Amino acid sequence: MPPARRKKGNPTSAARAQQPLSFNARSNKITKPSVIAASKNLDKANTKKLVEAAEISSPSPAAEEVDVQIKEQPTTAELAIRSQVEAEKKERTDAEAKASKITDAQVKRYWKKKEEERKAPRVHQQGLSVEEKVLREFDLSSQFGPCVGIARTKRWKRAEALGLKPPLEVLAVLLKADNKNSAQVQRAYVDELMSSKFITS
Repeated sequence: MPPARRKKGNPTSAARAQQPLSFNARSNKITKPSVIAASKNLDKANTKKLVEAAEISSPSPAAEEVDVQIKEQPTTAELAIRSQVEAEKKERTDAEAKASKITDAQVKRYWKKKEEERKAPRVHQQGLSVEEKVLREFDLSSQFGPCVGIARTKRWKRAEALGLKPPLEVLAVLLKADNKNSAQVQRAYVDELMSSKFITS
């Protein structure tokens, strides 16, 4: 059955109570209290005392110690990468033997070849070393799998085991940098960005 229609001659009580809208009337103007009026009520002497107290106060030494302690603690991602690096150091493969023979000149030639493939030069990498550029390019190559939460050497070996043919130059850079600061080199830059700690003072 179709819904019943209302009769025109008998308006409901809600319709009678509603007023027609008028857009040009001054009574419809909406105002809100201004901040200036509220600030006039403040006493000038009290504000001076507050400003002086804020200038005199300095951070306590205990707060500074807490900040230092927080910065020195490694994140869970860093701990996982360190454990992966230690596990990978125990296993020595034929690919690592080949990669250890690659010189810095060969790595630079590899990077120059990669740069020639591009249509435009990389803009935001002028301050980076060739080794860091090679590692970041490996991080962003999705054909070798995800780079977050896994050590670079483990990712390279996994890609090799899957037959994806990752470049030996990347492993060479990782092996040479492994002696310097393994935890920092083994962690992908994207992983650092995604799990970084923001400490505010």
